[in-house]
Amino acid sequence: ACSAFFKHSQSSMESRSSGAKRSWRRVFVICGVASLVVTYFFLSPQLRASISNEMEVHHEPVNHHDIIETVPVTIVCQLSGEMGNNLAKLGRCLSLKWWLESGAFYNSTDKLGYAARVALRHQDHNKWVRGAKDLQRCFPNTNQFDFSEANNPEFESIWKMQHKLLGGNERVSGTPPFNEINTVDAPFPLQSFVSEVSKRHSLVYNTASKRNVSLPFLFSDYFQSIDALADRFYQESRQFFHFNESCCTVKADPDENVFHYRNFKKEMPKRWNGFGFHEADPQQAANEVFGHLKEGDKVAIVTRFGGESAQPYVDAFEARGLKVRVVDGNDGPADFCFLMSAQKEIAGMAISTYFAWAGYLGNATRVISYQMASSKLKILSHHNCTSKGLRGKFDFVTLNNVL
Repeated sequence: ACSAFFKHSQSSMESRSSGAKRSWRRVFVICGVASLVVTYFFLSPQLRASISNEMEVHHEPVNHHDIIETVPVTIVCQLSGEMGNNLAKLGRCLSLKWWLESGAFYNSTDKLGYAARVALRHQDHNKWVRGAKDLQRCFPNTNQFDFSEANNPEFESIWKMQHKLLGGNERVSGTPPFNEINTVDAPFPLQSFVSEVSKRHSLVYNTASKRNVSLPFLFSDYFQSIDALADRFYQESRQFFHFNESCCTVKADPDENVFHYRNFKKEMPKRWNGFGFHEADPQQAANEVFGHLKEGDKVAIVTRFGGESAQPYVDAFEARGLKVRVVDGNDGPADFCFLMSAQKEIAGMAISTYFAWAGYLGNATRVISYQMASSKLKILSHHNCTSKGLRGKFDFVTLNNVL
């Protein structure tokens, strides 16, 4: 259509004055823009998704009208564990990014805005490889990250530069710079970071990753729990961590409740007790966690280990007249999909990032997140969420240990 329009316009312009040449240029610009729009919509889905993903994680910050400079800052995100832990840590870093860009730390004196970028740093243990592959396969937006960006000698040199600038332990495995930054439950620690940024900020080029790192950079080694940040950026998190349905093998029935049997005792036979990874026993699961269910209600027990280890739970649930099935033999992403697909209630351990994020991103109307009184790892306080879809979704309960 544009080429035909060009021919008609050109024949007319040849008989006109120089003023018509300006019309030609306007037509060229208009058709050029139109061509770009058409080209985008006819791009391959993969290429279009790539463009969309980049836009999702680097969306423009909310600016005040009088901001005089938007400062690029880097959030170095220390990953660890497998898919659940990596989800929680990346989720934390993205929440920090969105928080910095929200305008919450705008200061009328400095008049600075922030454009934050997340740089990943994997753990030394080789389990990070499977965790990264699971994330990239099942959460397509994570494919834009280089999971080894901050794992090179060049970054270690930048780390030491920050310590020389701000003080602290120069060992890369030691205490991070601005240690208080890692306590982000209140705005004050992040405020100390942006205050330092307002005094001095620069970019250092990492020749290994071919990306700039800000000085100072923000370091995060925390898991995103169901707290104020998770509440504030609930919709952003759900949009970014869109799940790839190809990672699913089976889903929960619409009228089925789901019990997540983590079974740390079998996974970590020498360490589970010392770590305090205590789980509800079969009677507690049937009579306390799901004690409100009625005879004939359906329960699916999802576990990463063989169904025989879940048999005592099956017996306890069936003794109450509940209809039970065991879902086992699947990989981590498939079990995660099963938990997310539940539309009624799901129950599991509060200290499990895997379970917490399945509840956070999933469709369950109620998430029963329990902890044992004997556990060394406890969630001491709970945030009352107010976001649409998250308000009243999580119930945190503490169970006494059976003597």
